Parts: sequence; C-alpha cells; structure tokens
Amino acid sequence: MAEPTPAEGMYETRDLHVEGVWPLGPKPRYGGTVFDLEGRILLRRPTGDYGGYVWTFPKGRPDVDEHPTRTALRETLEETGYRPVIIGHLPGRFSAGLAATSNYFYVMEDRNGQVERAAMVRNGETADLRWATESEAEELIATTTNPNGRRRDLAILRAAYTAYRRR
Repeated sequence: MAEPTPAEGMYETRDLHVEGVWPLGPKPRYGGTVFDLEGRILLRRPTGDYGGYVWTFPKGRPDVDEHPTRTALRETLEETGYRPVIIGHLPGRFSAGLAATSNYFYVMEDRNGQVERAAMVRNGETADLRWATESEAEELIATTTNPNGRRRDLAILRAAYTAYRRR
C-alpha cells in the first residue's frame, strides 16, 4: 500500500474556485484522473461512445450543494466502480463538447484494486474500463471522434501525468 500524500484529506475543506485555482465557468462538472500503484491511468468507454467519446475520464454534474470532491468521488464510483483517494488536482478548467461544460479534475489513486462493478452497471454510462500507460492512453483517447473532446482529453491526460509525477 502506498504511503499517504500530504494532499490527502485536505480537499474536503478546500474550495479551489474561491482560491482562484479553478476559474468558475458555466455548467461545472467534476471528475477524477485515477492512477493505479503502477502509474497507469484509468480510462472509461462511454456506453454507445456517447458524444463521440471513445475513451475518456469519469466526471459529472454536482447534486444540489454537493462539494466538488464529493461529486468527483461519486461520479468516479458510479462510472468506474472504483473508490480512489484524492491526492491532488489539475489546475484550470477544461472545456469542450456540445454541452459547453466546464470540467475540473482531481488527481486520484486507487490503492486497493477492487472494483465494484455493480455500481458501474447500475449507472449504465460506461461500457468498458481500461488501465493504460501514458502512451497507451494517448492512443486510446486519439480514437475519440469528437475533435474538441479529443483535444480536451489529451490536455487532461498531459496535465494529469504532470501532476501525478509532482506529488
């Protein structure tokens, strides 16, 4: 098991929008870039390649008054079945797609390797999961047919690996 990082536990009390780390944009969505202990990143394949996304990251809209960390962890569980811990964040906002959403991501780490497939199946938004190296993830994301979404997810991938290596 990996040692706890200094960032663990601090995000529940932080508001990255108020701090100016995340400029608040329209239709905020929160998600996670999940790494395993080997440094691979988790990608999800949306059911029916929704919106032209072939491989992407878990994210979603917050419930009323839901803190961004809770949204990101809930969406990660619902869309992947994993319960990772938050160990960092990606700076800035990532926008793309037809819905004009503003996407914000935490850096997460899966430490137990146990997936709750039932959570993912109940959600119905994910057709498949894949742990990938950085180069494999780049190739998989490149198959997305939505050009803005592809650019966004490649930028998220680069930012995620940069943040993960700095921890």
